[in-house]
Amino acid sequence: NAIILSQNVPNPFAEMTTIKYNIPISIKEAQIHFYTSSGLIINSVQISQRGNGELKVFAEDLSSGLYTYSLVADGKVVATKKMVKE
Repeated sequence: NAIILSQNVPNPFAEMTTIKYNIPISIKEAQIHFYTSSGLIINSVQISQRGNGELKVFAEDLSSGLYTYSLVADGKVVATKKMVKE
């Protein structure tokens, strides 16, 4: 059972976007970290659900621009994607 971090949809987004993921049961701890284009961490979301899940990201606190998000499983970055806020 593989760890999967999907591209957010829609991308770019104006108000809300959804990130789908799959976290195997064998993973003890998982988070999705969000970063500015300069690498500053702006948010971290604990993922307690195992298996397939999704995270909704609301844009009210985000300025327009490029962001990255990373899935961290048991302390290791396993995938990173880019998203654009319009």
